[in-house]
Amino acid sequence: MAGSQDYPTAPGPGPANPAALGEEFRAAMLEAVPCAVFVFNAAGRIVYWNRSAEELTGYSADEMLGRTCEPLRIAEAPDGEREVVEAVCAAGGGQGEHAVECKVRDKDGRAVPVVRRTRPVWDDSGEQLGVVVALVDVTAIKRARGEIRRLTREVARSGRFGELIGSSEPMRRLYEAIEMVADTDAGVVIEGETGTGKELVARMIHSRGPRRDKPLLAVNCGALAETLLDAELFGHVAGAFTGAAADRAGRFEEADGGTLLLDEVVELSPASQVKLLRAVQEGQIVRVGESRPRNVDVRIIAATHRDLLAMAREGAFREDLYYRLRVVGLAVPALRQRREDIPDLVAHFIERFNRKYGRSVQSISAEAMDLLVSHDWPGNVRQLEHALEHAFVVTPGTERTIVAPALPPELADGAPVRGRPVVPARAHGARRRARDRGAAPDEQRRQVLEALELSGGNKAAAARRLGLTRAGLYVRLRKLGIGTK
Repeated sequence: MAGSQDYPTAPGPGPANPAALGEEFRAAMLEAVPCAVFVFNAAGRIVYWNRSAEELTGYSADEMLGRTCEPLRIAEAPDGEREVVEAVCAAGGGQGEHAVECKVRDKDGRAVPVVRRTRPVWDDSGEQLGVVVALVDVTAIKRARGEIRRLTREVARSGRFGELIGSSEPMRRLYEAIEMVADTDAGVVIEGETGTGKELVARMIHSRGPRRDKPLLAVNCGALAETLLDAELFGHVAGAFTGAAADRAGRFEEADGGTLLLDEVVELSPASQVKLLRAVQEGQIVRVGESRPRNVDVRIIAATHRDLLAMAREGAFREDLYYRLRVVGLAVPALRQRREDIPDLVAHFIERFNRKYGRSVQSISAEAMDLLVSHDWPGNVRQLEHALEHAFVVTPGTERTIVAPALPPELADGAPVRGRPVVPARAHGARRRARDRGAAPDEQRRQVLEALELSGGNKAAAARRLGLTRAGLYVRLRKLGIGTK
């Protein structure tokens, strides 16, 4: 059997006490557990080293007994994950013991991810006899979680990432950035034009982070006067200002343990910026009309449609606050920078408005899609959504296809946008026009089969390629006699 028999034990009454089982049973228990177990004496030297410890580290008991754990170079993992620790040890550590994700170096120098649990052992007089350490190899768990992340990214690349939509390269970069920052508590500044979906990005970060079970609250910093905004953020006491009839907690207190989204943070007054800096830096807020500080634990995500760094350098925004807020910066691309995502967005909005208005729109004409893809969209995704809703409202209820004249006048009339003319449908050739209802059945069949092949049989992706909803694709499959199983 590996290891020494000279190890401390914890006294305790009753048959559950391992000491009552006898030396042989205690030794067998330590050898049988499926994790590495070793014991330090009061001098910090290893006095027991089980077989699983040998298998995990490559070091034999003879090599480790009497030594410190220095050869293992145990260090807390900088990328440690709460879920990994909880998967191994669901019960949290009590006083004098804890579980934490670490990395140890085996005899070959390889870093092995483990969850370490320690427990000191005391004698009846309260003197510490030693420490029992258990290491559980979590390589398989880490690999599985990595595979989950990979699959999440693959789902995102297919066009959807939570509520965000798009598979273009700018969106893929955004999805990867969200994944990287979500598991941390780092402050994030999200920059992007109006209507790009900055709040959706904030929600994705929150929903994938350690605070996901706590509230996410949003405050529009440009919507309220300074006094009212301070009261909204930090709370107030009765009589602090006209209309303050009772004490009220602010958003910081309401979001305690969770996330606070400060939309258009650039609109904060200099005085409010000072108060926000204190809240971020010291974790304390003071209600309006009160002098007593209150502790808060809130992750801050700030959003703005302006260049916050440029404003800080110009003195229009506190530079120290900027660096406190922007540990990580994310840029949400404008819709004109990812035009290839427009068909995906159109299909999404058609499905949404079919549910909202009780309609059965199945597709959009090639001319209409050309207009949508050609537009510069100064209002970004929000403007595109409104354009599609306008088309739904003016399209007769019996129609199944959205056509170009149903779009808002600035698109349907072919008006140039920002000096660039709208691309006519004929520029895209017969292949795009064949998506319309008037295309010959043989041509439609060829286009559908080609879309299915290019999409690997994924009907949702094929529908987007064809400018159809999923329901519209199934109708076309049935009409063309193409199997839907």
